[in-house]
Amino acid sequence: MFIKENLLPVPGLNAGKISAMSDGQFTNYSKTLNTFIDSFPGKADKMRTASDNQDYKELEKTLSEFCNLLEIIFASGLAQDAKRQIHALQKGNADPDAVEAFIEKFILNVSSLSIDIQMSARKSAPAPRKPAESSQVKQIFSAGSAGGGNPFILAVDNAVMFLNTLQKLLQGAPYDLHCVTSANEVLDFVGKGTRVDLFLIDIEMPGMDGYELARRLRGSGQKAPIVFVTANAAREYIDKAVGVGADGLLMKPLRGNQLLEKIKQLI
Repeated sequence: MFIKENLLPVPGLNAGKISAMSDGQFTNYSKTLNTFIDSFPGKADKMRTASDNQDYKELEKTLSEFCNLLEIIFASGLAQDAKRQIHALQKGNADPDAVEAFIEKFILNVSSLSIDIQMSARKSAPAPRKPAESSQVKQIFSAGSAGGGNPFILAVDNAVMFLNTLQKLLQGAPYDLHCVTSANEVLDFVGKGTRVDLFLIDIEMPGMDGYELARRLRGSGQKAPIVFVTANAAREYIDKAVGVGADGLLMKPLRGNQLLEKIKQLI
């Protein structure tokens, strides 16, 4: 069930238009949100196939259908992106590489919106958080002023390449980042009593996966926001994430603006 107040902070939706709805209008709007969530995976597959086959008539048709749905749910920015690509396809001189790059970026952005909407439907309004305390911990990777009192982020992923990417995305941002490569290292780290202001957790890791790690963190009394990072936006992933106490979910490959927006929202 969607709650209007929970949808207002979702990036990509027009909060003004949502807040102005009557109860009856919002009920119909909620049904459309479910249509958007359910139809997106199939539409994404159709767009990828049409792009791969350079079937731009089919791609234009699918994009147009989805653009209309994005406008109805007030995702005007993504709808405008779709319209610009539709216009380029109609001109008949589309560059295959540019079209493919657009489709992948568009699908990633829409996936992120779908995740945020689904998360909002499964969680009550977050309680106000206490201001972040400083952390005096030696870091593996530094993305801010070491020991400078910035909010402290603990990230875990068994892929070092991803952690390197994360470091680059947060370089210069006002956060202190500490990276580890296994769930057990996270538990050892927090077991020392160090304050963590946000956890970034990969879901699929060997040994203890991200779900079990989050369950143990919540069971030990950790209250800091947990954000999962995954390549899968299916409903069952999101349901399970919320069930173990997650506050957010980001799609791989990470985009810097989405990562920073999510961190700012939760810290």
